[in-house]
Amino acid sequence: MVGRVVMGSAGDRVGSRLAISICFPIMAVALFWLQIAQELWMLYFFAAVYGFAHGGFFALLSPLVAELFGLGSHGVIFGIVFFSGAIGGSLGPVVAGYIFDVTNSYQLSFLVCALLAVISFILALLLRPTGGKGLQPVSDA
Repeated sequence: MVGRVVMGSAGDRVGSRLAISICFPIMAVALFWLQIAQELWMLYFFAAVYGFAHGGFFALLSPLVAELFGLGSHGVIFGIVFFSGAIGGSLGPVVAGYIFDVTNSYQLSFLVCALLAVISFILALLLRPTGGKGLQPVSDA
C-alpha cells in the first residue's frame, strides 16, 4: 500500500515513466538481495522493499499507458497490457516450479526475475509517447 501511494504521488509529480523507472531498479536490487539472504530479517527486508516497488509499479501502470498512448483507446491498450501481465503471472509459477524440479532451488528463478527487472528498467527508459493526445480529454466531436 505504501508503494502505491508514494509512487503514485511521485508519478503525478514527475511523470509515470520516470516514476516507474525508479520502481524497476528497486525491484532488481531487492531480488539480487534475496540471492544472498540467509537470515529471517533479510527476507522481511526483501519483502518490504520489493513490495514497495511492486505496489508502485501497479499504481503507475494505467497512468503510464495514458501518457504514452493518450486516452482515446486507453481501455483497450491497458486491457492488453494487463492481460499480458496476467499471462506472465500465470506462467511464472509454472516455470519457477520447473526450474525448482530441475535444480532443487528457486535461486535461478529469482535471478531470472532480477534480470527481467533490469531489462524492464532499460526498456522503461526508452519509452517515448506515441504522439497521441496524451492526457487531454477525448472530445465527442
